[in-house]
Amino acid sequence: MTPTATIARQGNRTCSHDRAYTSLDLSFVRASGSTAGAVTETDQVWPRCVRRLIRARLVHWCRPDLTDSAELLATELVTNALKHGCGDVGVRMYPTADRLRIEVRDGSHEFPVPRTAAPDDEDGRGLLLVTVIAEDWGVSPDGTTTWCTLLL
Repeated sequence: MTPTATIARQGNRTCSHDRAYTSLDLSFVRASGSTAGAVTETDQVWPRCVRRLIRARLVHWCRPDLTDSAELLATELVTNALKHGCGDVGVRMYPTADRLRIEVRDGSHEFPVPRTAAPDDEDGRGLLLVTVIAEDWGVSPDGTTTWCTLLL
């Protein structure tokens, strides 16, 4: 199955440099074999695709200084959405007055809980990284969207 995605451009903002700030809005349908706990090879490409789109958008916004952190945060949130969520996955990134906000919707009403990984564990550090790198992070009241921010 070929991955499909929808990218929407929404909301223009201009800064003092007359640069248009258009939010990144991406949603993709999971492959039929992907479920919470089992991610298909087809869906394993999505974190890399999201990183590329974030990098391109931040370069367009003349904010390459945020690229490494934003890519890592989005990758961790998308990976968690694929591993633990259900249904389609949505990614949204947009600037506010003083922050860059990244939101990942996974359809699950279960709230993410940071865990403590053992030194030799290969996973289990995603939310710890989000906690350390992001200026702030949280979950929507219904549990379906995890978000984080970086200072602009």
